[in-house]
Order: sequence, then C-alpha cells, then structure tokens
Amino acid sequence: MLLLIDIGNSNTTVGYYVSGGIKFTLRLKTDSDRLIDGINKYIEQHHIESPSGASVCSVVPDKSHQLISDLRKSFNINPVIVNHETDTGLQYSIDYPQGLGADRIANAVAANRLYSGDLIIVDSGTATTFCVITSEGEYRGGAIMPGPGMSVDALFERTSKLPKIELGPVNSAIGRNTDDNIRAGIILGHAGAVEKIIGEIKQELECKPAVVLTGGYSDMLKSYIKVDYINPALTLEGLRIIHEMNS
Repeated sequence: MLLLIDIGNSNTTVGYYVSGGIKFTLRLKTDSDRLIDGINKYIEQHHIESPSGASVCSVVPDKSHQLISDLRKSFNINPVIVNHETDTGLQYSIDYPQGLGADRIANAVAANRLYSGDLIIVDSGTATTFCVITSEGEYRGGAIMPGPGMSVDALFERTSKLPKIELGPVNSAIGRNTDDNIRAGIILGHAGAVEKIIGEIKQELECKPAVVLTGGYSDMLKSYIKVDYINPALTLEGLRIIHEMNS
C-alpha cells in the first residue's frame, strides 16, 4: 500500500493507493498538532495494511519536515519528496523552478500522463492556480489568484457587518438576502475570473489547450466554468506516478 500525501495551506489530503487505484482518501486540517496521528487512526479504523512507501508534496515546509520524520518512525519508510529536482519527466521553462509549488508539479505530471495534448490545469483550493503544460512535458508557467474560501474570509475580516457564509451552489445572480449576495458574488465572480485567465492564456499560446479542473472547490465550480476534464484526485495521481518514477 502506498501513502499519497498532499499538504496544503488549509487541508492535508491523504490517499491510500493499492493495486487498482486510490481506494481511500482522508482530509485533515493542516494545522493539526500531528498529522501522523490522524493517518494512523484512519489506518487502524479501516483495517488498512501498513504502507510500504509514500509520496509527499507540501506547500507548508514545517509540517512536511515533521511528517517525513514521523513516517520514517511509524512505518520505516523513506518517502519520495516532490520538488523541482525530483525526477518527473518535466522540463521547466520558468524563471525560478525552485519556487514552484510541489502540488503544481504533481498536477502537471498527472495531467501530462493522463491527458493528451497541451493543457491548462486549474487547481482551486486556498489559492486558485493555473499551470500551462505542453504535450512534450514542458512546464511553461501560469497564474495564481485567491481561492473562493479566501474571499469569504477577507469579506468577513475586513467588513463590520458582513457575515462569514458557507459556500454552495448559486441559484441566481440576484441574491435575495445577504448570504445569497455574497455567495453569488464570490462563486460567479471567481468563475468569471477563472474563465478570463483561461481565455488570456489561450490567446498567448499558439495552440488550443484542453482545460483540466481539480482542487477542493472543483465540484462547486464545475457548473460555472467550461472545462474539458474534471479530476479532483489529480494531485494524488501525480504523487503516485512520481513515486513510481523514483522508488
């Protein structure tokens, strides 16, 4: 069994890969005291065999350093750590590859393996990122914008009367109450911004790339954005592929 661990700013997603696919997934709060405790508890509760390997990508260095140490102690495994120096088959045509998020590397690897042609990968989580990858595996760059949840937090924290709402489907662009006003503004506004950035990227390229949507908000946004593929597990699939290349 292989552990696939994506440590994000808000949440950590853990996938349990066994022959045939990713059978179990677990989401933990990244600010938990010890991520390994949640992993061990889940393995015990679901009677999952101990992992023989692991692949980790992280945008929170302090958490990843601790978790890597804990994985070695708990399971006696040395995880594959994803960064710009990891063997992924990608070529980077950007100014500062060492600053590229490991989750974006995993996304690019998975998309390049699973889909054909040139691609734009949209990953909507705490931040919404855009990655451009060619059919030959060249990472061209992308864009970053605040995610929907961050917009909710900003409105709540920077205004005196607006509430902190739960995001969900938008039934009308004309909200009848404050919660619906905020929900419509954030979801439809975010979808519009995503579409605009995708359009600008396509204009700059000499091809017609397909669009892959992933991330924690992908299910919520898929009704409002024109995409070719939706794969909420894209990052975990990338971690699996990278482990195969480096184990």
